Amino acid sequence: MSLGALAVVIMVGMAGGSILEQNRFNREMELLREDLLHARFSVDSCRMYLAQEEQRFLMFDEFVDSLHTRLRSFEDPSQGGVPEAQYPEYLEVFDRYNDSVAVWEGRADALQATEAVCREIVEGHNALGDSIKQRLDMRREGG
Repeated sequence: MSLGALAVVIMVGMAGGSILEQNRFNREMELLREDLLHARFSVDSCRMYLAQEEQRFLMFDEFVDSLHTRLRSFEDPSQGGVPEAQYPEYLEVFDRYNDSVAVWEGRADALQATEAVCREIVEGHNALGDSIKQRLDMRREGG
């Protein structure tokens, strides 16, 4: 084989390798962008769910506060506490308030857990976005 023909074969091989590398890189970027799109959907879904749960929690918090206010309204300092005639109703409100406080605590814990999950999802999305940017920057720099 002549030296010229050998050079052509080497150049075609190098060009083919470059095309294959470009195709591999394009497919990698396509998959990463799809992953980023799915991660973005998860972030948006989590934020919407969190906002709904926060709203429900705030409404329940207002309910618990109203029970607390009602509970305090029974107390008459001039009589040293709750008037005897109102005591049965006071106990009913007292029990509802105590039960509600336990539910409130559970809801507060659940809301905090949801916030933590959403934070992790956002951090994962951001890390994926950063990795795509780094990969593109490396590619531009020749890496």
